[in-house]
Parts: sequence; C-alpha cells; structure tokens
Amino acid sequence: MASSTENNNEKLTLKSSDGEEFLVEKHVALQSTLIQTMLDSDCSSADAIPLPKIDARTLALVLEYCKKHANASSSKQEELNSFDSAFLKDLELCALFHLVLAANFLEIKGLLDILAQKIADTIKDMPHQEVRKLFNVENDHTPEEEAAVREENKWAFEGFP
Repeated sequence: MASSTENNNEKLTLKSSDGEEFLVEKHVALQSTLIQTMLDSDCSSADAIPLPKIDARTLALVLEYCKKHANASSSKQEELNSFDSAFLKDLELCALFHLVLAANFLEIKGLLDILAQKIADTIKDMPHQEVRKLFNVENDHTPEEEAAVREENKWAFEGFP
C-alpha cells in the first residue's frame, strides 16, 4: 500500500478539450469524483486523462480551486472561505457558466456549490427581464398572458417592475 506521501507526489496528466495538458498531483485531481471513479475503474489512459468538455482556461481555474482545497487542512475553513470569495470575485458570468459546467462534469461538489451561490447572489435582485436576457431565455408569453399571470399572482410581483 502506498503511503500518503507517495500518493501526494504521484502526478496525473489532464488534457483539455483544446489539447492543452496539465500535469497535476494526484491528490489534487482526486477532488473530482469523476476522475476518482475513472482511476478506480482503470478507465483512464496511461498518457493523459481526456476532458473533452472542458477548455484549457476553465480547467486551469478548476485546478486552482482543487489545489487550494486539496492542500488545506480542515482547521483552516476561514482561509478557504476567503480564498473562495477572492476566486469568484472578478470572474465574468461567462467564465462562471463554464466553471459550472466543468464542476458538474467533473463532479466537484464544493466548487459547484460556491458557483451556484455566486450566480444566485448575482441574479437575486435582478428584474425578470434581465434574468431572461442573462440566461438567453425567450419570453414566449403575449403581453396579455403576462398581464393575466401578474394579476393572478400579485403577491409574487410586489416590488418588481
């Protein structure tokens, strides 16, 4: 059985959808349930683990998150919370959406949770028209249908235009 020190020195290569390869410590990559399952099932190739749904820019961000969380001790939760806030602070919405897809694909629950919270915080006070525009959702209701829904559910629209 390998010691934890040996396991921390073991490296894996992850290959993004655009062909860029990332050499990463195994314990960092194991933040992903998908990668852990692939390794446990011997589904990974000897050369590189292909990640066809994740581009290099997004994978670099995912690995930055995983590295910090894999190397942090459980007693440093406050430090991790500060890192998470700083990590998300300046990300554009497009990058957030790419990260959500990557975190979901790789099954990294902690990352998915903070991303979902960031998106929820971003849209919580937006008018529904802006939320529709942000998520590219077409309004398929006629003005009359929309007025009827507003009339039936006045309580839900209090304080909103």
